[in-house]
Amino acid sequence: MRLFSPKHQKLVNQCYPSGRTPDKKPKSSETSYLLYYVNSRRSKLEKVSTYLVKRTNVDLNHRRIGNVAVTLELMHDIVEHCKENLNVFVKDFLSIMTKILSNSNVNNDVGIIELVEETFSSICRNVDGAMSGGDAEFIQMYQSFKELYFQVVRDILHNDDLLLKGCIDISYTTDLASSPQINHFIARSVTYALEKFVERHPRYNALDLDSPTDQNIGKSLSKVQTKTAGLDDISGADADLSIKTLQAYFTTTETDKLTLSIRALLGFLQGLPNKDLLQFICNGIPVQLRYIVVILLIRQLTDSDKKSDPVISLKLISSLLVSDVSIVGLSIMDMMRKILNFQLNNLSNHEVVHQCRRTIADLNYKIYYRGQTADMLFELELKLQGTKTESEEAVLVKDVEELLSHMTTPCIGLELFLNLAPHMDREGTLRLFDAVDDRTSGGNLLFRFFQRIGEMSSPQDEQTLMQLVFQKYKSVALLSGLNYFTEHTSEPSNAYYCYHLEAAHFLKMESYQRKVEQKKKNQDLFTKDELLSFYSDDKTNKYSKKGFQILVSNPHQLSTSDLISDNQIQRPGVFPELNGNRRNSINGGNLSGNDSVRGGSINRSLNGHGPADLHSWRGLKGSAPKVKDLKRAISSPKKDISSRSNTLRGSQSVKSKVTNITFLLSELKSNDDEKSQIYEPEEDQAAVLDKNDIARSSSMKLTPPPTPQKNFNATTDSLLPGASQDDFQDAKEEVSFANSKGHIIAPS
Repeated sequence: MRLFSPKHQKLVNQCYPSGRTPDKKPKSSETSYLLYYVNSRRSKLEKVSTYLVKRTNVDLNHRRIGNVAVTLELMHDIVEHCKENLNVFVKDFLSIMTKILSNSNVNNDVGIIELVEETFSSICRNVDGAMSGGDAEFIQMYQSFKELYFQVVRDILHNDDLLLKGCIDISYTTDLASSPQINHFIARSVTYALEKFVERHPRYNALDLDSPTDQNIGKSLSKVQTKTAGLDDISGADADLSIKTLQAYFTTTETDKLTLSIRALLGFLQGLPNKDLLQFICNGIPVQLRYIVVILLIRQLTDSDKKSDPVISLKLISSLLVSDVSIVGLSIMDMMRKILNFQLNNLSNHEVVHQCRRTIADLNYKIYYRGQTADMLFELELKLQGTKTESEEAVLVKDVEELLSHMTTPCIGLELFLNLAPHMDREGTLRLFDAVDDRTSGGNLLFRFFQRIGEMSSPQDEQTLMQLVFQKYKSVALLSGLNYFTEHTSEPSNAYYCYHLEAAHFLKMESYQRKVEQKKKNQDLFTKDELLSFYSDDKTNKYSKKGFQILVSNPHQLSTSDLISDNQIQRPGVFPELNGNRRNSINGGNLSGNDSVRGGSINRSLNGHGPADLHSWRGLKGSAPKVKDLKRAISSPKKDISSRSNTLRGSQSVKSKVTNITFLLSELKSNDDEKSQIYEPEEDQAAVLDKNDIARSSSMKLTPPPTPQKNFNATTDSLLPGASQDDFQDAKEEVSFANSKGHIIAPS
């Protein structure tokens, strides 16, 4: 023994109690001073760790188990108090622990192995990512120690608690998943934890993929009974080490570690498929990351190593989708495309084809957005259009039928129905039509629908589908069908008579029904006059005006809004009183001679293409506008008037006339009936006048009393029926411009 030993050796030796008992503890006061000493300078810390390596070798050779226990506790304290400089001594400590595990004198001592685990746990909690991700020597020593540790506790001691504690320690290592040399310990730890979990909870230790989901987990796992419990629901006394280990790997937001853990879980489920186990663990994964489970299950379908059974993977996907596990962020269409491609690539395997079909339907169990079902059916339609063989088409048609069988509410459009219907049989077509919602579709789609009815092989199917379309679209089906069958029927057909029979039932007109039956018996077609007789009285047929319009006017001028709107505009040529046979006069509420307007034409011009643009001009329909009508019309937003100006048709005279009316309407806003004021433009705006501006200014100019030829009080009945509507002219008066910053000055 040396008389003069270095100070760091003396301080370390003073921490050891005397004697050879195996349950020694380091002296507390000496240990505190040693920790103060190593914290003072980094070089002293390195000297202490080096000396501990030498002393451990001596103690192991002399079987001083008590001294080895003191060394391990000193190492644990040094790690906790000197974590900032852990990289200085961590390799020496890993070397000491490896020697202890490999020494046959102590590797059967459970107490020593527990101290080794505690020290390793403190190292894993405090090591930084630079060591575990980039230090090759540290990675090699870490791997050697952990391999030896698992061998001792699993194969020699058979101690499950030490095994699970070692697995938990691995989960604490920072950036372990990013190191390809040692990240396999994550999968191994998860596998060990799952093995011990199913041993301790036999409910999950059975093949279970098809039985109904049990909503109760059991009191031994959780006190929560209202839903399927998850890892995040179990804590405290209810959680054993196997559950805590699973929580360490799955209840985390570290996506790299979580992905490796889920891969290990799915590999375990391939050997022991149990949907309850999958749901139990998924409920412990953060909700925003649960979609990773489904993605990895789908990737198993195309794994090149073929280690997984695709049927098991598909059943696990289905069980997760139909469970109460909340999953967000799923890309339904991407997953559907991958499953469809896998299905079409394995047409010879009927079990795979069938399970793919079930899983596609289960994808729609969780609705993430309104048009999800329609998008899925549209994807199947695209596949049907590009199909190359009859076998592929048959599989895809069954996929459509399976998806429809799980639908509860109509959610697809008529266009999608028309595209899918040619591939479906009778029952499939009717079921597909039940999935069509009652939103009004375009007129061309309804025409295609009636054409589709006429192409059906069975008269009974035609009648059934005609009944369904009237039930779904009601008045739209009535008017669209009237438009279609009037213009596109040149010879008798069963669909023709089915339409008129359903129209008679819809209108509740027995005379119409008897006429249809007679026509069908004689194989005759309705004439327009015969149909007009059923659309002549609005008391017996509330759709008489619209039906009359369809039968008399050009059907190509009708839009979908014409058939839907209750405030249907009457087009020129349909009702004679709107054909411009009368003139109105405005002068403070009356039309002047130069401002004569054809009632039907001015409505047509301002309306554009549909009645939706007419809400501010309804006062002009059918009679001369009154002042209160013009005031009500001008209350509509200015942007509507500006948008209508783009649709004005006719000569420049007509445009000038409409401009004058527009200006007069704006003047009616004023409460002053004695004064008319022209608003001046802003001073910073350029004084640019177009023809409409000149006409607008001129319309406010004081004019002499009218000549006897143009009577201000002339009624519309005094005008000739055939009088021209373009006999007015643009304003001819000159407008003087003064240098007043762009202001318009009307001539006196």
